[in-house]
Amino acid sequence: MAQDTAGAYLSLKNVAEQAATPYAAVKRDIEGGRLAACKIGRKYFVSSDDAVAYCRNKKENQVADGYTVKEILEMIPVSYAFVIGLIRQGHLPAYKSGRRYMIKKEDFRHFLDNNKAF
Repeated sequence: MAQDTAGAYLSLKNVAEQAATPYAAVKRDIEGGRLAACKIGRKYFVSSDDAVAYCRNKKENQVADGYTVKEILEMIPVSYAFVIGLIRQGHLPAYKSGRRYMIKKEDFRHFLDNNKAF
């Protein structure tokens, strides 16, 4: 029976490799409740189903057609702190790509349409 469940859980390192995401980012997602995992001792283990869903979600959220905060600052006359504030308050949807925030083009257009002051 142990052989049936041998592939049922993946280590944090394996999940990071499959998702093409840094180890620390996966650990932050686990600690932030965005990825379910079991902690045994000092190690985390993720079920294979959760790992597949996490990898799929990461690939969907990789913004190939989006803007960085710096690019948005070139388009509208606001400060960096203002844009980061909008992101943190949830008014402007964004995803972290490494250390940068990325905003999908359609999300940015939707934000501009709903906030005519810009």
